Amino acid sequence: MNSVRFYTTLLVAFMLAVTTYSQSVFFVDIHLNQQLVREDGGLNYGGQFSYRIHQDISIGVSASQAAMDNKDSRSYDLGKLGIQVNYAFGNFDNFKFEAITGFSYLHFSEDIILEKNKGFGLDLGVQTVFRTAYKLNYGLRLVSTYSAIPLGGIVNAGVLVRYHL
Repeated sequence: MNSVRFYTTLLVAFMLAVTTYSQSVFFVDIHLNQQLVREDGGLNYGGQFSYRIHQDISIGVSASQAAMDNKDSRSYDLGKLGIQVNYAFGNFDNFKFEAITGFSYLHFSEDIILEKNKGFGLDLGVQTVFRTAYKLNYGLRLVSTYSAIPLGGIVNAGVLVRYHL
């Protein structure tokens, strides 16, 4: 886990250095999702720190945590750190439709019996972002994570709030 923290810190430092020399915009997303892993369900909350590289492209570092309820009445936690790229291919005045692609590091708690409790995944999804004010936006989000760890896909569906710094 220490190597993940090191690489995440290194990536954030690199992003800050790059953005100080470019014309980019920082923003923070807060997510609240319903998460499904096969038959298990739970509440997922998280956030993402991003910057806009281009008018239609942004890159960000995300983290989320979920409390899952198992079908056998056992609970477990699922943590996720990731790097995501958003591409707005439907960009209008008060509305954006964005595609999400990224990689994530998953960590299941020891409460559930799996062959491996840690590993990597591929994130694919879409989100819509509505503009209410200059700095504040809200939207809907659907992201699916593909990984070899769980016995099924991981799906997140929920809402987001975005604040431009």
